[in-house]
Amino acid sequence: MKKRSTISIVLITVVTGLIFSTFYSFKTTPQKNIGLQLYSIRDSIKKDVPAAIAKVGKMGYKFVEPAGYKDGKFYGMEPVAFKSLCKSNGLKVLSSHTGQALPDSANLAKTMAWWDTCIDAHVAVGTKFLIQPFMGGEAYRSLDTLKRYCDYFNMIGEKCKAKGIRFGYHNHDKEFSTKLDGQTIYDFMLTNTDTSKVMFEMDLYWTCYGWCQPC
Repeated sequence: MKKRSTISIVLITVVTGLIFSTFYSFKTTPQKNIGLQLYSIRDSIKKDVPAAIAKVGKMGYKFVEPAGYKDGKFYGMEPVAFKSLCKSNGLKVLSSHTGQALPDSANLAKTMAWWDTCIDAHVAVGTKFLIQPFMGGEAYRSLDTLKRYCDYFNMIGEKCKAKGIRFGYHNHDKEFSTKLDGQTIYDFMLTNTDTSKVMFEMDLYWTCYGWCQPC
């Protein structure tokens, strides 16, 4: 009787194990939500935009960050057309890199008008974040110029916020490796920009290259 009970328990254990093994083998592996900066394929995408986007989609990426905005278009395509191209390849346009250098007072109105057109195009393409990835060299030599950049970014951020998207800044190494009057540039920017208008897209490679550990 004991032997029969033992055999029954073993059989139940084996069968239960097979059921759970079969169940888990049919579970779908969670998809990874990974995106690609299209600046990474800046040469190939210039040659053939549809083909480049198709390859990015086939690789399994889920969203992209263009770096080809100019004159109201993305890689020469109207915003809605570029959005449609990405969507047909399983991609969302999550963010975008573009920008304008700090204008002087004589060119401020013209530059902000440029931003108005730029923001409208980014709303049309469906992006959530509009990112400027650079500043002029003087921003790394003068706190006064850096402060003017912060004020400038706040102005752009306010325009973006009114249209339902976020404006941000993308760093490189000098924002961490350079100090002005004892202040790290990145820290100064964090302090002097409005968090409701300006976010920061941290590039971990350049952050570490600038001798700062982000984690």
